[in-house]
Order: sequence, then structure tokens, then C-alpha cells
Amino acid sequence: LNGSSSSKGKSYNVEMSKWPWMKGIEVALADPIPPTGDKDDRPSVKQLIEDHRALIDEVKAEIEQELLYDPAKHDDLWFLRFLISHKKKTNKAVKAAKHTLQFRADLKLDDRDIRSVHVGHDNDKMNEGAKNYLKYCDDDTFRFVVPDTKRGVVSFLKFSGFDQPSMVENVPEEDWLPAFAFVTEWSHQWLDYVTRTTGRLTKTIRIIDLADVSLAKQFSPSATKRDGKALAIMEDCYPQLLQSIFLINAPDWVEGPWRALRPIIPERVIGKFDFISPEKHPKDLAKLTKHVDLSHLPIRYGGTSKMWPDDTPPPRTSLLDEDSYAA
Repeated sequence: LNGSSSSKGKSYNVEMSKWPWMKGIEVALADPIPPTGDKDDRPSVKQLIEDHRALIDEVKAEIEQELLYDPAKHDDLWFLRFLISHKKKTNKAVKAAKHTLQFRADLKLDDRDIRSVHVGHDNDKMNEGAKNYLKYCDDDTFRFVVPDTKRGVVSFLKFSGFDQPSMVENVPEEDWLPAFAFVTEWSHQWLDYVTRTTGRLTKTIRIIDLADVSLAKQFSPSATKRDGKALAIMEDCYPQLLQSIFLINAPDWVEGPWRALRPIIPERVIGKFDFISPEKHPKDLAKLTKHVDLSHLPIRYGGTSKMWPDDTPPPRTSLLDEDSYAA
């Protein structure tokens, strides 16, 4: 638990992680910081590792024979996420871990630190799939922000900004996965950085605004099917990334499309959805402030921030890679 891990008598020194977004950070996993507030209940990663020690070693024994395995990257925390996501079922964790190794190699995701990209603004720094996908989204459809480097990522999605029928007509299906992979990888890199530097398992929340949604413009069966396929891969290859998805300003008629979407979305994701009205119900607002401070939450969602859409650029550190990302 102090920066080294062992399996089958082997000892690996992982005092410094080889993940590019951890460049310059001397310890691969810090001791847990004190809670950032009375609502911060994120668990200690080191305690979780201790609790799952035997299972981690069991999964590691299967993975360390893989050519893509690197002990300075694929450490106890990396294995822990798969075990928790698959409810301690080692066979499923091993399968997902192997899939992830190949997925990341195919898309060259281990090569670059992309945290400096201002998602929603720096579209020229995204991969071609994401660029093509975003052509059919309004400028303020996506906002991915890191309000507090000790708490992690908050994403805002304005669903009325999507033009799904045009996407299906003009964006090749093979671009769907790279588009989802870019924004998910951006979130993952920030969350992994925050988790490792705070010592607390940190996940993202997504706030999806359903105001002004049009059934004709925003919903396409073909797009929904493509989304579902991409989401299933994201859920498999990015375990313990997503905490909750909050749906706000949902119109009364949204229940029908939601029933159609449920069978396509992975079961582990379905349980994270929550329809809320924070401006009307204080209990709903408390669900958001558990993860993000009121000062970082837009007024339209019950917070005090006057900025909308939220255009906060990524936090600046000397460690961020300033070069453009290319797939």
C-alpha cells in the first residue's frame, strides 16, 4: 500500500506512475487527504486496495502475462476499478481488463496527456471522430469542467443541442466510438489524476439538461443504437468512472423515449440515472452539492454561478501537455 505491489513473489516499484498525466508526480498513489467537506464521502483508495488485496492479486496473476501489461501503469488501483465494477467477480474483471488493454492500444490512448484540451472549445485538438460528431451539435451542447482539482470532473450536456438525424446521415458509424472515447478519456485522465493525488476514489457526474428537447430532432433509433454500442464499450473500458447522471428539466413526454432507451443502455449505467428538479426541490439540489460546490453550479440548476454555459477552461498546471491530440 506504500507504492509497491507484489504478485507471485515479484515486487514492482511503482513509486512513480508511467501514465502521461502523472508525469512529474513522485508517488503513484497518495495517502488519502481529509474530506473536502461534510458531504465528501469518497473512500480511501489504499483502504479499498487492502480490502480487495487477495482478489487484486488473483486478477493480476492473469493479466501480468499479457504483452500489453505494464506494472508501472497497471497497478493495484487499475485492477481495483475492474473488481469493484464487476462486483468482485474475478473472471469478469479479467475479461474487461484484457479488453481494455487492447482497446487502449488500438486507439493509442496511453500516449498522450489530453487534459489541457478545453472540451467544447478546442475541437481542433480532438480526434477526427469527435470533430465529425461535434459538427452536428450546437456550440454549447457539451461542457466538461474541473471546478476543483481535489474533486474531479463535472460534465454538462444540453440535449437540445444534438441533431441526431443529421449525425446518422453524415457521420460514419465508425466515428462514433472515437468520439465517445475522446471525451471519456479526457474525463478518465482527470479523474485518475485526482484519485491518485488525493488518495480518494473519485468519479464524475453528468448533468443532462432536457429543456427544449424535440422528439423529431434529438431522437433517432439508429443514433440511439450507435450510442448504446459505444456506451457499452465505455462502461467496460472505463470502470468506476461514472458516479451519477442527473437529468434536469425533463418534459412530461420523455417517459416514452426513456422506456425505449433502457434496454439499450448497459444495466450498470441505468442504475446511475436520476431525474431531478433542483430549483423546485431542495432534496434534489443536495444530490448535486454532494459532488460540486454551489459556487460552481449554474443558477439554472440551483447554484450561484452566473456563468452559462460553463466555459471554465481546464485547470492550469506545468504538467499539462500543450500539444494537440491526434488519433
